[in-house]
Amino acid sequence: MLKRITGRSEIMERLLQLYLHDISLYYPMDIDQNTCLYQYDDLEKFLGSGDDAAVYLIEIENKPTGFILVGFADGTNIVQEMFVLNNYKRRGVGSAAVIELFDKHRGNWEVKALPRSEQAESFWINTINKYTHGNYNVERIGVFNRAAITFNNQR
Repeated sequence: MLKRITGRSEIMERLLQLYLHDISLYYPMDIDQNTCLYQYDDLEKFLGSGDDAAVYLIEIENKPTGFILVGFADGTNIVQEMFVLNNYKRRGVGSAAVIELFDKHRGNWEVKALPRSEQAESFWINTINKYTHGNYNVERIGVFNRAAITFNNQR
């Protein structure tokens, strides 16, 4: 289900545009007037082959269905962005991908739910609650009272 991508990826760039369009509902952002594309400055950081970040493509039957961007800093695995195509949402695809990601990387985790999105917050809390059997913490941060969820899955 998860496939790590390194180097430039047109598929990832296209999925990222769909994701940015979706979250523009919560974060007002404009497209570049010359290219008609949303700007995301950190993608190259994730697509590198270093140890500080990774891009995972979510696939179902070898079809791209989404992605997860994860950073690794100071002993913590940090979910930066996650996206699942609309026609795969509410079918367990996102939860299965996240659980696979958590199992790939053991240790401390931090997930910040998309601010102002009750759907995103509910997804993360429900998925992490089931995964950790209730052993997680939620802190409210920032001006949007964003849910920051932390847990440890070291066994």
